[in-house]
This record gives sequence, structure tokens and C-alpha cells, in this order.
Amino acid sequence: MTKEEKSGDLIEKESEHRGDGLHHAPGTFTLTLILLVSFVVYYFANWKALADVWHVR
Repeated sequence: MTKEEKSGDLIEKESEHRGDGLHHAPGTFTLTLILLVSFVVYYFANWKALADVWHVR
């Protein structure tokens, strides 16, 4: 058996091991929401700070 055949068998075994082939990343959606909320809070906090400093009449 050559190296190419061995690597081919290994790739086939690994692809069969995955099952449905979908990649699962638990917690990704939660981390994305936390990042989004932190940006929104930071944006409005800066908006409020600038509104206090810049008195537009």
C-alpha cells in the first residue's frame, strides 16, 4: 500500500466519522449576540456623552 492510498483511506475514515457533515459550534450565536449588544450599548453611551459635552442650540 502506498502513501497515497493510506492517506486516501484516512481521509475517507475521517469523513465517515463526521456523520452528517455539518459543523456544530455551540455558543456561537450567544457570543454574537453579546458582541452586538455590547456595540449597541457602547454606541449609545458615547452618543449620550457627546450630547452632554456638545451643547447644540
